[in-house]
Amino acid sequence: MPTISENLLNSIKAIGIHNVDAAAKYPYRKALAEAQWKSLTERRTGAELLRAFRQSLTEKSRIKPQEWQGTGAVQLISRNGRSAVIQAENATLEITFLASDLVRVRAYQPGKEHPPVPYAIAKPEEDWTDLPPLKFTQTESALLMTTDKLSLGVSLDDATIFFANANGDLMRVDVDMAWGTDGVVRHRTSMVAEEHIFGLGERATPWNRRRRTHILWNTDPAGYTDNDEPINMNIPTYVGVHNAGSYLVFYENTYYAEFDMGESLPNIAEHRFAGGELRYYIAIGSTKTLIERYTELTGRHDLQPLWMLGYQQSRWSYYPEERVRKLAQDFREHDVPCDAIHLDIDYMEGFRNFTWDKERFPDLARLAADLREQGIKLIAIIDAGVKKDPDYDTYRTGMQGDLFCKLPDGKTFHAPVWPGMCAFPDFTDSRTRRWWGANYRSLLEAGIAGFWNDMNEPAVFSSQTGQTLPDTIYHDMEGQGGDHREAHNIYGMQMVRATREGLLKLQPDQRPVVMTRAGWAGVQRHSTSWTADNESTWNSLRLTIPLVTALGLSGVSFTGSDIGGFTKEADGELFTRWLQMGVFMPFFRAHTVINTPDQEPWAYGEPYLSIVRRFIQLRYELL
Repeated sequence: MPTISENLLNSIKAIGIHNVDAAAKYPYRKALAEAQWKSLTERRTGAELLRAFRQSLTEKSRIKPQEWQGTGAVQLISRNGRSAVIQAENATLEITFLASDLVRVRAYQPGKEHPPVPYAIAKPEEDWTDLPPLKFTQTESALLMTTDKLSLGVSLDDATIFFANANGDLMRVDVDMAWGTDGVVRHRTSMVAEEHIFGLGERATPWNRRRRTHILWNTDPAGYTDNDEPINMNIPTYVGVHNAGSYLVFYENTYYAEFDMGESLPNIAEHRFAGGELRYYIAIGSTKTLIERYTELTGRHDLQPLWMLGYQQSRWSYYPEERVRKLAQDFREHDVPCDAIHLDIDYMEGFRNFTWDKERFPDLARLAADLREQGIKLIAIIDAGVKKDPDYDTYRTGMQGDLFCKLPDGKTFHAPVWPGMCAFPDFTDSRTRRWWGANYRSLLEAGIAGFWNDMNEPAVFSSQTGQTLPDTIYHDMEGQGGDHREAHNIYGMQMVRATREGLLKLQPDQRPVVMTRAGWAGVQRHSTSWTADNESTWNSLRLTIPLVTALGLSGVSFTGSDIGGFTKEADGELFTRWLQMGVFMPFFRAHTVINTPDQEPWAYGEPYLSIVRRFIQLRYELL
């Protein structure tokens, strides 16, 4: 077990001595930035500011106990083709059938409409054109809407909704919808005793998501183990399975959320959001059909180049150039196939994005070309933070274009990451995305074949919790305007969107290769993924299959884990077993943290090398 001193030294080595002071101060800077602003337009001062500052430093939950107001009784119903609008005492419900087995429900209080920017949606309502006949029936107690695949009922007493399959079996039943005094939203549904819940993106928890509360807030845990949450990619989509069949629900709300899946009340699922509207989509059918419907709605992965399915090797970090060349030579000498080598942050010049260290890599283009002749591509990391340096072109042009995240007073906000103090591009602004995408030109011209976007939760260095931007940061949100509470979970997704769109513009004849650590619903349209900073332990190996399958159920199917584990040290047995499993996952890469022993296929000698070689060869036989 490391001592406190050893842990401190390891932290300093990891983030750099220049960042230690900034990381220590960051919780107070973040708390002050959040305390100063009631909203994007209204400041706090004096004693009110001091109270808010103290509260921001100590607050653990973003959703406090509320005085809840429900929908009330239904007063008026109007129908229009595939939709019904239901006016209740305290809320309006809009129910729209997109297909015979897919329904969208929207609920909001009068004057408080807040439709989300449709970042998740690949197929908007007007493109769903094949709806079969929809039957409306109104009784004394309910409105029924029925197709050949499902029935939806709305209680006239309290506007609660139930869903049934074609056989009339109840699939999902509301308990209530409610709104809090500070804009929070709650949706409670009942769960039958035998119901299992799967999905919710990337979670280091048991397969069945019942009997615990899940936080949906993309977070860099800097290494995770069993039951740690939240981690990097949280997606408010899950599949419910019980005796009557299965259903899928997707909540289109990007705000911080808490999904209490029976922890507080065993048979109640309570979905709480820190803001926005209650808007969800529900589909009923077989699991295969549900995933097809969901990815029809939110999009599917680009077809990757074939080499992305090959074996890939990474560590933090391979440098200088001679080390990378030696690695490629080792693959040849050991007769182990390899399609890609990854360059982590130390290839950059002082951790500046879109640069490379001219001493460590004096001729990056020649290196990339030589490796290509050997069948090996180079993939380079790009982080979210842009170093604060007026002599650095990316920072200078970003400031000139007013493209970075800022406080409500218009001042660019800076926070510590690898290069020191950094600005963060506002990827919810189309101008920023175009600028960001154009920055990839120099690396593409140098022969880099793909990119992994990292630290894009977004993550910053902090000595305490809250390792991200303040809630009060302003985001453009496609001209709609909003704060970081709304934009946080889609930050990484919009970063890889900007990357992919830039690569397509610069190389329209190439399939773009983009990986992401963070994302949200629909991120699969822009990127593949990996399961972030796992540990080199047998327990972490066990976690991999639930992690990867849950991501698949959430639409992100091209993914995989760091083979051998990222943090800590694997031995030959663990690395070999991990690789044998990784052969059958889409993303097939070994990766390890700085200051650890080598973790290449030959690093553990025999008999491991022969076994690993055979299984990597099996991967290529399958291809």
